[in-house]
Amino acid sequence: MATSMNRELLLQKIREAGVIGAGGAGFPTYKKLEAQVEHVIANGAECEPLLQKDREAMTHFREEFFRGLETMRDLTGARQVTIAVKHKNADLIGLWTDQLARTGFHTFIYDDVYPAGDEYCLVYEVTGRQIPPGGIPVQVGCVVDNVETIVNIANACEGRPVIDKIVTITGAVAHPITTVVPIGTRMRDCLELAGGCTVDNPVLLISGVMMGGVSSETHNPITKTTAGLIVLPADHYLVQRKTASRETYTRIGHGQCDQCSLCTELCPRYILGYPIEPHRVMRTLLMTGEAKERASLWAQYCCECNVCSLIACPESLDPRNICVDAKALLRERKLSRTPDELAELFRPPHPSRKGREVPISKLYSRLGLTPYDRKAKFVKGDWQPREVVVPLNSHIGRPAEPIVREGDSVQRGDVIAKVDSSQLGCPVHASISGRVTAVSAKSVQITA
Repeated sequence: MATSMNRELLLQKIREAGVIGAGGAGFPTYKKLEAQVEHVIANGAECEPLLQKDREAMTHFREEFFRGLETMRDLTGARQVTIAVKHKNADLIGLWTDQLARTGFHTFIYDDVYPAGDEYCLVYEVTGRQIPPGGIPVQVGCVVDNVETIVNIANACEGRPVIDKIVTITGAVAHPITTVVPIGTRMRDCLELAGGCTVDNPVLLISGVMMGGVSSETHNPITKTTAGLIVLPADHYLVQRKTASRETYTRIGHGQCDQCSLCTELCPRYILGYPIEPHRVMRTLLMTGEAKERASLWAQYCCECNVCSLIACPESLDPRNICVDAKALLRERKLSRTPDELAELFRPPHPSRKGREVPISKLYSRLGLTPYDRKAKFVKGDWQPREVVVPLNSHIGRPAEPIVREGDSVQRGDVIAKVDSSQLGCPVHASISGRVTAVSAKSVQITA
């Protein structure tokens, strides 16, 4: 375990390098690693269909990956380090023989199901422990990080800030690839790296087909949390589902839900024991007042994985978005379950849980993704775009505040925005060398 002085120095390096979760909400990593835990878990699940960047990170940056895990072990005092991958990536373990022998790290292989990468599922699979409802892994003695985040930890300890992003660019493109681009690269420039789009009306699914966002705007930048870009035609089933208006999915759900409860029975959080029941939330479409508020509590622990809407519902209704709307109502009214309610409703995992997990193969066939299931080979180059727009608010916590002005010259790796050391957050760095051509509270534009 690191000495107190070394520990503080390492945590400071990780913060100053701008390391945040490379996927999801972008939680500042230094804050996670302040905890003392029993387990460190590397999340190599790569649950979202078509994305391949975690596999390539574990393949092409494996030395950094293992160094990052060793740093995490030393900082947290963990007794066990586990690298969790699905069967589809189990062949990687053969590449790690020397590293595993040297470090004593464990590996965990689980089925190709969705959403096994959810840290609630992952912690339970590896340790048998249930994270409390609404809680975080540290509450059950675990720290979980995405594999790219772990690579970034290793780089941070050697003084290299987070200025690049590993992304998969796939779907309706000429040549699917996984590559490394400077943070702030515009999405249209990434698409050019993959040979351009092969459909006339392309729409981007950003960071995943299940939980990712959807946009037809290609001028937006790659952020520290962008996992990849998936191009689909505008008339694709997924695009139509994801772009339906609130008025549309609410009206249809109001008239068509017959309370079959399949959305609940296949909900990954429900079958793991949490008080989330989407079919009850669908009832709120017929309610007002206090009744609506009480029924909305069944949405509180929804992880928004989209199994209910895209896989479970036989009517193609949208329980996921109804749950999202219900959670917004709960936040607005400051409503939540009481401790006594949670004690009564939180239960052990469902005895039929394993039989209700959703195979990845089903996602491909049900969602019309099979034509796009192609290898996105790793291409490592020193590609530098002419311009980047570096976001300052990719992480949870206080957004970074710019310390540069329009007209300033910056070098790749220079700090361009900071967060006060008393606040949760991380500094942001220039991802290319050039001149600052625009500054706002949300971003800094640099032109080479």
